[in-house]
Amino acid sequence: MNDYRKYWIWLATVLGPAVRTDEILGAFPEPHKAFEASESERMLSGVLSKGQLEKMRTVSMDTAIHYMNLCKKNGWEIITPDCENYPESLKKLTDIPLALYVDGDLGCIRDKVTIGVVGTRNPCYESIAITRNISGELTKAGAVVISGGALGIDSAAHEAALAAGGKTVCVLGCGLGTDYLRANEAMRREIGKNGAVISEFAPFTPASRRTFPQRNRIISGLSMGVLVVEAGEHSGSLITAKHANEQGKEVFAIPGSVLSTAYMGANSLIRDGAKAVGSAKDILTPYAVMYPDRLCLDGLSGPAKEEIKASAAEKSKPVKVRKECPKELDPECAAVYGLFGEEPVHPDEICAATGLPLSKVISVLMQLEISDYIEQTEGKNYILK
Repeated sequence: MNDYRKYWIWLATVLGPAVRTDEILGAFPEPHKAFEASESERMLSGVLSKGQLEKMRTVSMDTAIHYMNLCKKNGWEIITPDCENYPESLKKLTDIPLALYVDGDLGCIRDKVTIGVVGTRNPCYESIAITRNISGELTKAGAVVISGGALGIDSAAHEAALAAGGKTVCVLGCGLGTDYLRANEAMRREIGKNGAVISEFAPFTPASRRTFPQRNRIISGLSMGVLVVEAGEHSGSLITAKHANEQGKEVFAIPGSVLSTAYMGANSLIRDGAKAVGSAKDILTPYAVMYPDRLCLDGLSGPAKEEIKASAAEKSKPVKVRKECPKELDPECAAVYGLFGEEPVHPDEICAATGLPLSKVISVLMQLEISDYIEQTEGKNYILK
């Protein structure tokens, strides 16, 4: 029996992630027809660029079969748009992911209210407490929490959903099996057992600065609404919120002090029409009206005020400003130092962004730390000093 998933995987490899596919699928609704078409037929379709035509000539089916074998060996599932369990919400995107690599059960979102929870990787204590409270309450009410598996708000959201005994979905900005963010490896394993870890990137594809913005549309695509907890002016969370707006999804935000740059992004969202919320009930009430059989709001409380108050008592660190790059730094040190901004950076992220081996990255970080430019913080992250 012919497994037509291989044609979807082949086409996904040809086109790459986050590419507008609606016109291409309009011309070739069944990917095997694109694979079997002659070069002139592909050209005459008028929907393929010169680069895409070239990749169709050079990418063989062996690549797709290789990915299928990798997934079979590791116990991962591959879901394509013709599969019964492919999320209907993603089929509405103009840049639909043509293949999803899944560790776990993505069926956990079927007939569920799904809420994306995103925010900074370097949140204050108050934001962590709010995230944990809201994500736990969302889960207890019957919703599924969707996030990106990063440090900070993402991790707090996933961990709270797991602690509440619910389901959560992690959308990676790299391929399954990639040695990325080791600090979260145990959490990802738990998510795979109680939800799903998914990616549109082929197995073992490394993370990079481009892959995270590309995956954000999937977080919003899987979600009925997206909550932004704490986000600065240039936070990647705003990309997720932008996708949610474009996809016709509701955007929620936790309001913060207008005097803090850490909340500039979230406050801007509220100014532009996002709904200011303070509890899971604020988020779920309209969905409970639409889907009364999917949610139970009985017993939901407001924010965990005592926990938040106690957490807020911990003074959050002031915004770090990167000093001018010292002239004496060698090019590799300068490249690593240039990655630092408001949010903490993990060695694995530096490896992904620079292509340097982990041993070299650790050596560079030690030099910068000794020179008093950065310091190590919890979770083996580094921040500006």
